[in-house]
Amino acid sequence: MRGALVVLALAAAAGAQAQPRSVVVYCSHDADACELAGKEFQRETGIAISIARKPTGEYYAQIRAERDNPRGDVWYGGTIDPLLQAAAEGLLQPYRSKRLPELAPWARRVTERADYKVAAIYRIIIGFGSNPALLARKGVPAPRCWSDLADPVWRKDIEMSNPVTAGTGYTILATLVTLYGEDGAFAYLRRIAPNVVRYTQSGTAQGPSVARGEVAVGVTFVHEFVTQQLAGFAVDIAIPCEGTGAALGGMGLIAGAPHPEEAKAFYDWALTRHAQELANRTRNLIIPANAAATIRPEAARFADAATLDVDPMKFGQPEERKRLLARWQREIGDALK
Repeated sequence: MRGALVVLALAAAAGAQAQPRSVVVYCSHDADACELAGKEFQRETGIAISIARKPTGEYYAQIRAERDNPRGDVWYGGTIDPLLQAAAEGLLQPYRSKRLPELAPWARRVTERADYKVAAIYRIIIGFGSNPALLARKGVPAPRCWSDLADPVWRKDIEMSNPVTAGTGYTILATLVTLYGEDGAFAYLRRIAPNVVRYTQSGTAQGPSVARGEVAVGVTFVHEFVTQQLAGFAVDIAIPCEGTGAALGGMGLIAGAPHPEEAKAFYDWALTRHAQELANRTRNLIIPANAAATIRPEAARFADAATLDVDPMKFGQPEERKRLLARWQREIGDALK
């Protein structure tokens, strides 16, 4: 679903019997995960919830715009870098949840380093997805390495996401900077630019685009392609041979939120084993932060994939993020016009 706004207004359905307690959640998870979380939270707690879905870049901009009059209570899901930037700007407030001891060490470590303003709630990794039918038509094998994407055979047949609007795109940029160094990463991006047909606003578009045969190759988080496999589509998945990046999903309480106690209730609930296992009922295959949560086999096969040390604290720093995005826009984005 590209750029669509998915709104779950469960409170409205209650009419005159509306719950006296309510919470507004800005969700950057996949749409089905947002909807299921909203339904389950209200069913289990009795707190009415309004939950809407947008990419992380869009919610970051919205929360900044609303800082003097916050409309939302919780920012839930999506790559952690924009949340860390929001936290550094005072847009998120610290909270030490009683559920923190239940998290895996990697999640606790990042949450502590973020001064409890952002919690790490899941882990996902970057990979390639390709359409076997289109590859057969070209007579070429699926790409297995970052270097493969520079081959002219892929001209106008690769889809990626825009790092300015999508946290996924920024994770790819941070991965390439970690792998090649900053100048090397931008030189690489210029080399593959002729092969990129579009940089989408959302980082979830690449799965459907590859599955439907709109493009031969997509670059995004691996679970987006697994989702398409589970839906019956033929998609080849590869982890880049030179190394790839892992991103953390984040969550934070919006500073000055209108429903602070309900926001904490959602935050605590979202860290529970049950809430983190909800992804297993969707095709949103993530590696959960709660150490006791069960991982579906389709996600578990990527849980131990070798990844680069892409430092979320470094790339989540506001000045670093702004600088890299400005350079991307100047050297890559503006060249598209």
